[in-house]
Amino acid sequence: MQVLSFVLSMLGLAAMVTASMVKGKNMKLILFLVCCGNLLVGASYHIGGSGINGAAACYAGGIMSICNYGFESRKKPIPMWLLGVYAVALIVLNLAVGGFHMLSILVIIAGMTFVMGIAQPNGAKYRFWTLANLLLWCLYDVLSRSFSVLPTHAIQVIFTVVGMIIYDRKRPAMPAGVEKAE
Repeated sequence: MQVLSFVLSMLGLAAMVTASMVKGKNMKLILFLVCCGNLLVGASYHIGGSGINGAAACYAGGIMSICNYGFESRKKPIPMWLLGVYAVALIVLNLAVGGFHMLSILVIIAGMTFVMGIAQPNGAKYRFWTLANLLLWCLYDVLSRSFSVLPTHAIQVIFTVVGMIIYDRKRPAMPAGVEKAE
């Protein structure tokens, strides 16, 4: 089962890395890839057996991404009330699944950073919240002994940082009278 868990995690990684590398404002594609990645990583946690809170949060994240995809495809902003519903759903789900302990609280905090990420209007802001989210998931993977998923999150951190460097850093302004080389 650990091998299948690892394979699903790597497929989730492929979807999430692709989402992290999407340039600009193509949030529809980012949300679709995030949905696929979350469902695959959720299945990995589920099959691996050690991260029930992680599985529940990832499945919920996949559903949230699809809901946001619907708004994005109609060019409508995500309503603030829906973000509130997401937050409450993550809290209730994780307390119901895992009870009130450190891992549940960690997943709830990671879930809130996920909600912030998928609510962003562009890739740069999405990547910022994704980095915070991934660092929390790496900690969860270690504490819950979900080692088959840890490489996925660690590699995602690297690709998210690369995406930030490539697409999000501010370029120095060109001095007046100097033309851009082509």
